[in-house]
Amino acid sequence: MEDKKELKEIMQESKRLYDEQCKKILSYKQILAYLFQSCLEEYKDLSLEEIQDLLDEGQSLDKMISKNVEDQSIRGSMIRYDLLYKLKNPQNSNSMWIDIEPQGMDPGTYDLFHRGFYYATRMVARQRNDPEGFKEDDFDNIQKIITFWICLRHARYKDNTINRYRIEERNIVVHLKHAKEFYDLMEIILLYPRKRQRSQEHGRDPEQ
Repeated sequence: MEDKKELKEIMQESKRLYDEQCKKILSYKQILAYLFQSCLEEYKDLSLEEIQDLLDEGQSLDKMISKNVEDQSIRGSMIRYDLLYKLKNPQNSNSMWIDIEPQGMDPGTYDLFHRGFYYATRMVARQRNDPEGFKEDDFDNIQKIITFWICLRHARYKDNTINRYRIEERNIVVHLKHAKEFYDLMEIILLYPRKRQRSQEHGRDPEQ
């Protein structure tokens, strides 16, 4: 019994150390610039140097400092974001929130999208009556949120995949169109990087 308890504690400690290293890497501006250029429409037409210049506007160090990651907007249901940044939207004068959640292993018991969706809605809700959000019923000033989920160990069929989920407008009856910034307020992005296979290093087909 004691051996099992000790093993569990070692595994939990290993996971905490792994998560901490991931968060350190994903706080470097050079890494963030590449990630944003590859995955976000707001940054895709900018060079890596231009994106870093935007990141430098708020923080002058090589690494970004996360905002307060504790979300207690719902009593009895606190969540902690791994990395939370408030950045300038280069396409307009608005701000947007970016949450980055590195995952050491695909949980398997549930889809990361659903957890990402929950985090995304919480990030919208927490803006109300927050000093960095909007007051009372001023819903027109909701700031866009983006939540990244980067899963490093996953099933092979997910290898080298990036999926984006967002709000879109479809005209069902009558042709009433709004500008994209009217409804483009939430994105959930799932990244499953390609895994390096030992068999590839030795020239063998990883499927064999």
